[in-house]
Amino acid sequence: MTRRMEESVEMSASRPFILPRRPEASGGPDRLVATLARHGRFAAAATLLSTARCTTRALNSLLAALCSSPAFLRAAPSVLLRAAPHAAPDATTFRILTSALCRARRPAAAADLLRCMPALLLDPDPRHCRAVLASLCRCAPAADALAFLDDMRRRWGVSPSRADHHAVVDALLRDGMAAEAYEVVARQMDADGVAPGLPEFERLLRAFRANGSFDAVEEAFDEMLLRGLVPGARAYDAYVGALCDRGDLAGARRMLGCMDRAGCPPGVTTFGVVVAGCVAAGDVGAAREVVREAVRRGLRWDAPALAELVGALRAGGQLARAARELLLEDILRGGCAAGLDALAFQQLIGAGGLCGEALSPCAEAAGVVGETPTSLLPGAERF
Repeated sequence: MTRRMEESVEMSASRPFILPRRPEASGGPDRLVATLARHGRFAAAATLLSTARCTTRALNSLLAALCSSPAFLRAAPSVLLRAAPHAAPDATTFRILTSALCRARRPAAAADLLRCMPALLLDPDPRHCRAVLASLCRCAPAADALAFLDDMRRRWGVSPSRADHHAVVDALLRDGMAAEAYEVVARQMDADGVAPGLPEFERLLRAFRANGSFDAVEEAFDEMLLRGLVPGARAYDAYVGALCDRGDLAGARRMLGCMDRAGCPPGVTTFGVVVAGCVAAGDVGAAREVVREAVRRGLRWDAPALAELVGALRAGGQLARAARELLLEDILRGGCAAGLDALAFQQLIGAGGLCGEALSPCAEAAGVVGETPTSLLPGAERF
C-alpha cells in the first residue's frame, strides 16, 4: 500500500460514516433517471428505469431525451418494454414518440402508434391528431392521409377543421386523385360542419381540366353554383378552358356573355383562353373574332397576359402560324398590347420556334427587321 493510499484510509476512518438518505418511492429514481438522460447516459437510465420503481414521468423524460436525436429513436421501443412493469405510457408518451416519428419523416408509423392508444384506454389529443395528419399530407401517400382523416372522425371523435381538409385535398390533388378530392369537398366537408368555398372548387376545376375529366368539370361547376357560390375569374377560366379543350368553342364563347351577366366581366386572360382554344381547333378566323371582341371592350394585353397566351398557343403546337396571323396583326398592330415594343415581342416569342421566314412578312409590316426593331409598333408611342 502506498503512502497516498494510507493517508486516504486514515482520513476516511477519522470521518463518521453517514448512511445515504433513502430515496422516496418515486422522487429519487425519477430525478436520477431524468439526470442520467439529460447527460446522455441512456443505458444507465434505461437500466434504472427497469429495476427501480420509476413513474411514467421518468419514462417520458428518458424518451424525450432519446427522441431528440433520430439516431437514438430506434431504442425507444425497447425502453418502453423495459419500463412496462413499473411505468405505463400515457398521452404524453405517445405525443413524444409520434412527434419524433413525424420529424424523422415517418408519419405512417406515428399514425399506427395513435391507433394503439384506444387499447390502453387513451384518446389522442385533437392537436396531436392534426399534427400527425399534416405530416402525412406532406410525407406520405395521399391515401394514407385520407384514411387517417376518417380515423380522426370515426375512432376518436375529432372533427376535422378547414385546414385539415385543405391539407388532405392538396395531397390528393398532388397524387392525381381528383375524384377523391371532390368527394372530400362536396361530401365530407359538409358532414364535418365545414362549408367548402370558392378556393376548393377552383382547384378541383383546374385539376379535372388537366386530366381531361370534362364531365367532372361540369359537375363541379354545377355543384358550386347550386351552393350559391359566385364564381370568380379563375373558376371561369378553368371552366371556359375545359369547354375549349372539349371542342365546344361555341359554348366557350357563350360563357363570355354569361360572365358579363353574372357581374364578372371576362378579362384578357379569359379571352386568351378562348383564343388559344380556337387556334388549337384550327379555327383562326374565330380566334381573330374573339381578339376583335376584346379590342372592342378596350382590353389590352400586358406582357404577363401575352406571355400566357403565347404559352398556351405553344402548348398546342400552333405558335408559328398563329403568331403571324393573330399576335402581330390583331393584338400588337391593333394597339391592344400594353407597353410592348417590337424587341420585347420578339424576346417573348423568339424562344418558341418562330423562324425568320415565318416572322419576316409581318415583321416588315410592324417595323421589325431580324432581331433589331427599326421602330416601335404602330401605336406603341401612346403607351
